[in-house]
Amino acid sequence: MTLARYLVRRVWHSIPTLIGALLFIFILVRVLPGDPARLIAGPEALEEDVQRIREQLGLDRPLYIQFIDYVSTILKGDFGRSIKFGTPVINEILFRLPYTIVLALVAEVIAVAVALPLGILSALRPNSKTSYITSIISLVGASTPVFWIALILIYVFSVSLRLLPSSGAESPRHIILPAITLSLVLMGNLTRITRSSVIEVLSSNHVLTAVAKGLKDRVIVIRHVLKNALIPIVTIMGLQIGNLLGGAIITETVFAWPGIGSLLIDAIFFRDYTLIQGIILFMVLVFIIINIVVDIIYAYIDPRIRDVLWRTS
Repeated sequence: MTLARYLVRRVWHSIPTLIGALLFIFILVRVLPGDPARLIAGPEALEEDVQRIREQLGLDRPLYIQFIDYVSTILKGDFGRSIKFGTPVINEILFRLPYTIVLALVAEVIAVAVALPLGILSALRPNSKTSYITSIISLVGASTPVFWIALILIYVFSVSLRLLPSSGAESPRHIILPAITLSLVLMGNLTRITRSSVIEVLSSNHVLTAVAKGLKDRVIVIRHVLKNALIPIVTIMGLQIGNLLGGAIITETVFAWPGIGSLLIDAIFFRDYTLIQGIILFMVLVFIIINIVVDIIYAYIDPRIRDVLWRTS
């Protein structure tokens, strides 16, 4: 029952964020250059035809009327209709969402499988060559532009070696390069956070006591270190998953992966303001949900955090 009250409170506190996001999205898409009515009608269309399309889209009405209509449709669960595709925005998002989810999960699994062992190993041996190499790799991975990594992988594995396809999503082989690209970027931050968190926990009293008792390193790491080091690790993982589910825009665009990120780019180019609003609002909702889930995971990892959260709910 306490968890339910906490969820209700978090959802209630998220309402101002959603309202601010709605207003920001509405203003943002209308300051973008270009006229969607002109794009639909074509460059050779008469002004009368453009004006007729503008009236059909409701763009001739005052901005505050457009905003009220937009909010009212959102409250009904209707994200509007795409100007480019002529279909409900929610349908376009739901059609592209599975591609983004699969790409995000594969990339995150690869990143976690590599970054956690590297971070723990470099923390256990902070002055070794492994630690220095891991630090360099994590720094390079976190600072290298994702499009540069994508282009290098395409050149090596698609152009030179001809081992993997460079674009599309027709087979499981098509996900390999975009997933590796994203995972390399994720590994940098995740390895660095894991290393610093484990080093901090290793200096705590309960770990020193376990070492003094003569427990094996594996037992110390699994039972006494990892659980206490998970809070910042879970935080960075939650942010990463939120970013990926919101749309890995650059990666999806470079590899022509039909996810939400590439859909957003198409909407921006076509000046499909209804679709842009729906995608960005969806991204905001994803981040809110991810933050709530991460807080709940905190509560079950550390009982002290659970007591604080439950007490204030």
